[in-house]
Amino acid sequence: MIGGRILDTSALVQAARGTPYMQALLYISHEHLIPLLIPAPCLADALARLVDPEQQARLFDLVRSPIASVAQFGPAEATGTGLLRAGALPTRASISAAHAAYLAADRGWPVVSSRPGPLRAVHPDVEIEPLP
Repeated sequence: MIGGRILDTSALVQAARGTPYMQALLYISHEHLIPLLIPAPCLADALARLVDPEQQARLFDLVRSPIASVAQFGPAEATGTGLLRAGALPTRASISAAHAAYLAADRGWPVVSSRPGPLRAVHPDVEIEPLP
């Protein structure tokens, strides 16, 4: 199976804003059929940060893309995410960051992020694909 990428809140916001790096990442993902996984809490947080309807529409387009899927936040994910947060240093790591780290550890995929600190706080070994 081809490995994919997990898009955290910062990556989703940059995708919605059309930053050059994210445009390139999305293009390459489409060209090479690289799956993109969007943690549900990250999607919620990104939408909360976007007030421009055009940016919101870009994010909705990404969510509907055939290479993207939203990772639900059911009982198993909530449990795993909560346990990661319980051991986080500092303990103020967000649910979004913890869920992205949980999915990355579970799948062995990197997290695309401009904020690696909160991800590393909950899971120091998670692979990060840094955004500028």
